[in-house]
Amino acid sequence: MKFMMKFKALFAFIMVLGLVLPVAAVNADEVSSTEESLNYLALGDSLAAGMNDQGAIAKGYADYFAIGLQEAGELNYNKGFAVPGYKTTHILEDLKSDVQKPISNLEGIQEQTVKLQTAVKEADVITISVGANDVLTYIKKDPQTGQFKFDLQEVAAGIKSVGQNYHAILSALKQINPEVEIFVMGYYNPYPTLEAYTQQFTLLVNELDKAVGQVTEANGGHFVKVVEEIAADYKTHVPNPANIHLSDAGYQVVGNKFLESFATLADEEEATEEPIEGPVFTDLAGHWSAEYVKAAVEYGVISGFEDGTFKPNQAVNRIQIVSIIGRSLEVPGQAVEVPFVDISNYPEEIQAEVAKVAGLGIVVGEKGYFKPEDKVTRAQLAVMISRAYTATTGETYVPKQVAPFKDIAGYNEETQNAITLLYDLGIVQGTGNGAFSPSSDVTRAQAAKIILGFLTLPTEQELVVN
Repeated sequence: MKFMMKFKALFAFIMVLGLVLPVAAVNADEVSSTEESLNYLALGDSLAAGMNDQGAIAKGYADYFAIGLQEAGELNYNKGFAVPGYKTTHILEDLKSDVQKPISNLEGIQEQTVKLQTAVKEADVITISVGANDVLTYIKKDPQTGQFKFDLQEVAAGIKSVGQNYHAILSALKQINPEVEIFVMGYYNPYPTLEAYTQQFTLLVNELDKAVGQVTEANGGHFVKVVEEIAADYKTHVPNPANIHLSDAGYQVVGNKFLESFATLADEEEATEEPIEGPVFTDLAGHWSAEYVKAAVEYGVISGFEDGTFKPNQAVNRIQIVSIIGRSLEVPGQAVEVPFVDISNYPEEIQAEVAKVAGLGIVVGEKGYFKPEDKVTRAQLAVMISRAYTATTGETYVPKQVAPFKDIAGYNEETQNAITLLYDLGIVQGTGNGAFSPSSDVTRAQAAKIILGFLTLPTEQELVVN
């Protein structure tokens, strides 16, 4: 809780970075000026140090994680305690002896030194990657034949020892700094090109992930599993058959997984905060949308009626939804006059919101008419959200594959891509039986959920703009 409150704006910005979709009123300048600096300490072996597939020290996953954090505000980063060849026992020895080493960050090795326990005490975030060297010791490679020999009994004992040592490491870190958030990197197949040994290395990785993951979670840490992401394109991520280290692309993938886990922590911790009292609508008791509506009202983008109701099942019209979108966007619209002749009887504020959204190309009229009372279909709202995405990012979302709804094939490419954007973000799941119901009218409850999804973003997903 304390960690969440201290870096709430930073969490929000990290979700922007990881998901590539803007959140209203969050930018780097605001985070830098209003939030405290983040102290990040990387511990571990050659992966944390940044040894690449050519055997050189370059940018590792810790560096890419740091770059993502630094985009959000002031960062104090140190990977000076990450050493190639390190085992779990080395970290334990360093903690016990309180070793002192030069600070190493994105600018390189610095003259300033720091003791490990001091660095831990000052850290807000610690990442660890270690344990592979402990176990690989028991896997022998014949230099003549190139074949591997697995001593299963020794490997099993090695995995057990790694788990025990991780428990000691995490306990020691938490004893020094009870408030620190610790993220532990999972394992991957170091020899993916050796198909004859795929089964053995897969079993090894799974058992290591299981042992270390359980210990990490039991000690209040966060286990970052990477095996599937690395294996998805192993020729790119582990390209050198003679070197077990990741390529630059592989390290970026792992760094992004840490950013994703960091953002997920924000979502989990924010859910534990004391609820903010908001308006109580008389017709939302037991309604599926109650929490979405409450949050959207707190964001100030939607409201209820004077009689104390919200009317969640009432269809929303064009003037209502465009006004909501206009309030949701924290981007300057083009300086245009109200372009439609049929909204002059609406309040000036609403006319300005419509003009803003139209100026951004999110909505268009027909021969100078906006048709404000026309209902909005689910497909039309998806297109509006997609265009809002383009207006705020400058990017057009092009999915790798279209959402698996059976009833959208007859729509044009823009509409299908827009629906897929909402699907990929986890904002919509369809209406059942594989359908999206694109021609159905959007209700006020549905609008609240979709707009809220646009504002807050689902942290489980990683959306990449192609």
